[in-house]
Amino acid sequence: MKAVLYCALYALLNVSGAAIIKWNLKGKALTSLNQWISLLLNVQVIGAFALIFVSMLVIFKALSSANFTFVIPVSAGINFVLTIVAGYFIFKDHLNLVSFIGFTLIISGIILLSLNNTQHA
Repeated sequence: MKAVLYCALYALLNVSGAAIIKWNLKGKALTSLNQWISLLLNVQVIGAFALIFVSMLVIFKALSSANFTFVIPVSAGINFVLTIVAGYFIFKDHLNLVSFIGFTLIISGIILLSLNNTQHA
């Protein structure tokens, strides 16, 4: 159970950092070195990188507390779900029926892999 909480914290920090970076990229094409430098020196982007770095530390902790074949699929699944939610609600990404079916199949597969792993751990 502790590993699942670490996986969820990893995903929350990772998706939050990526969303902050995406938000700061709105309307920018990054075609010049000055635009890249400006982006990389932005306080919010630096904070986003810090969140992503901390997420790495959290996934290390998750990996130290459970099997690799459990932690990676579960953390990827939670990360995937949070990415879809952030894309839909924050960035107004559009989801259609095919997207929903694909999403459902991916999450179902991750759940099945995780259940199989916990039974054979």
